[in-house]
Amino acid sequence: MPSIWFIDTNVLAHWVLGRGTILSFLCEKFKLHEDFFHVYMERYKTAIEFIDTVLKQKSAGLEDEFYVSSLATNELFSAIRDETRSILFFKQGIPLSRWRDARNVPDIPEKCIETLYQRTLQSFDAIFEHQGIVIIPEMSPWDNDNYWSIYASILFLIRQSRTQDATLLTTAILNRADYFVTLDTPLISSSKAMMHENYDMHLVNPTEALQLLR
Repeated sequence: MPSIWFIDTNVLAHWVLGRGTILSFLCEKFKLHEDFFHVYMERYKTAIEFIDTVLKQKSAGLEDEFYVSSLATNELFSAIRDETRSILFFKQGIPLSRWRDARNVPDIPEKCIETLYQRTLQSFDAIFEHQGIVIIPEMSPWDNDNYWSIYASILFLIRQSRTQDATLLTTAILNRADYFVTLDTPLISSSKAMMHENYDMHLVNPTEALQLLR
């Protein structure tokens, strides 16, 4: 029987940054050493390889279903913005201890924003809908009578959960997901047992997901 998979924002973001040529553009734009690009790609290679494998296997006829919720796609733009700001912080030599100070947040050049936007949309064309991964709307209390009970149980009982985590996980549960793939290690550690026991959904990182696909 085909499995149903939901993919978290952080997994998708690394593919868009890497394979979607956003990171290479930023490295060239801000004249960063090529080692920066290679270190990034090595650090997040399992997330990138997972998405590559999904697209390859779906094109070969894999019947498993792969979804990304609309909230996750919206969060993706925030992830790209934050990575761009991190590069600007680094380039400007601002100490890590001052990155959280809103007064130090650098402005992203307007021309750079347009390129980031266009390359993100090109990445969407490469992975969504007929390419193998489907964007699905968020569930709401009007879609299912169990929405609030599931949402509240996640938010109150899982120590590491945040509002967006509860929303993404609730949508995955109500769509009968078998797997939720994320790079959020604290979330996996604090919720893996509960998700499996209560909702029969497995939280896995990209490395585990690759092993399951193979």
